[in-house]
Amino acid sequence: VVSTQSTGEGLGLLREAIALYTTQFTGLHQVTIETYDLLINALIKQEQYDEAIEELRATKEAKVLKYGEYSKQLATHHKLLGSVFLLTEKTKDALVEFKKCLKILAVVQSAPTEMTIAIKKTVQSLEANKETRPMFKLY
Repeated sequence: VVSTQSTGEGLGLLREAIALYTTQFTGLHQVTIETYDLLINALIKQEQYDEAIEELRATKEAKVLKYGEYSKQLATHHKLLGSVFLLTEKTKDALVEFKKCLKILAVVQSAPTEMTIAIKKTVQSLEANKETRPMFKLY
């Protein structure tokens, strides 16, 4: 599935896998969440940003329930959503998501990482109303 995720067929296979996992497991199992992440990354690679945003919004609560409100997984989720918002020029929404990411990272990290520093720089650029692109890997 991963090798075909850049095609429409791959997206269909990922959706089928999600449907299967949803019926096989009680609640949202970790493998279901990970498959949603694969789908979201494939949507981003295909520049289907609106659909990626929908999927990101739809899976947030599952990640909170599975990993907790303050987890690296949820921080990564906010970073990715902020990145997609930035790609679609929704800078205010991007800023909100990046700040949520930083708030979580401040709790879960013992020291800032390169990603944290890059997100802080992106936030500073957005707050200064400068045109910017994420200074970190999107997915």
